[in-house]
Amino acid sequence: MHTRTIASLIAVIGVQVFAAISVVSLHRSEAWLRRALPYVISVAVGVLLATGVVHLLPEAVEALGNRGSVWIVLVLTMLGLYSFERLFHVFSGVSAEPATDAEEAHERGHHHHHHASRPATLLLGSFMHSLVDGTGIAAAFAIDARVGWVTALAVGLHEVPHRLGDFALLIHMGIARGRAAVLAVGAGASSLLGWALVAAMGNDGSHKVAWLLPVSAGSFLYISLVDLLPELQHERRPRAVLGQIVGLAVGIALALGLTHLPGA
Repeated sequence: MHTRTIASLIAVIGVQVFAAISVVSLHRSEAWLRRALPYVISVAVGVLLATGVVHLLPEAVEALGNRGSVWIVLVLTMLGLYSFERLFHVFSGVSAEPATDAEEAHERGHHHHHHASRPATLLLGSFMHSLVDGTGIAAAFAIDARVGWVTALAVGLHEVPHRLGDFALLIHMGIARGRAAVLAVGAGASSLLGWALVAAMGNDGSHKVAWLLPVSAGSFLYISLVDLLPELQHERRPRAVLGQIVGLAVGIALALGLTHLPGA
């Protein structure tokens, strides 16, 4: 197995372990994590934006050329994610991108929960997101190990609020806390399937894999600007807003700083 393929597998597993630890921590210390989560989201938005714009898009242009089809794939990815989330919400009654705060999840569920809102529909949305995440990490590693690690960092920071939102909503749907934690963590297993799909292409499929770069960039831009950034708009306390702005800057600096590490 190629060295970068092994590295991408380690990164995919590491991201899910990181997300699992966050769920276990919430299980034990919900109040503390609820206070910290807005700042985690801020850092995630910064990392996702910088990774999509500074790393994935330039790599896509370098691998595929600066042609219209690359940008069309980017736009179609964002449109596809929007369509999936809106239709998912309309037909299932729950958001494909779960609430990132336990209290918010409870309020959202209180106002919008109905008979179509089943754990299976929520987990389907999480399954699809994790599949895209695993594919994106593996595709980035197939092109360049440096971009792969930056992508893994961005996905990891996104997975924390995503998994916590899953956990909170599953509890609201009546699932026992222990089982809800197992289901929330288990939904991320599809990232391994995404990795396997890219790995199956092998070196001969490098050109096909390169087309996943604008897809990953589009998903990072959509998740950061549409799913996560609006979550920060509700804050009105000056100190907290300043903390979120600092978090955004830290996230951008993290994504940019990884390119200067020895061996990157």
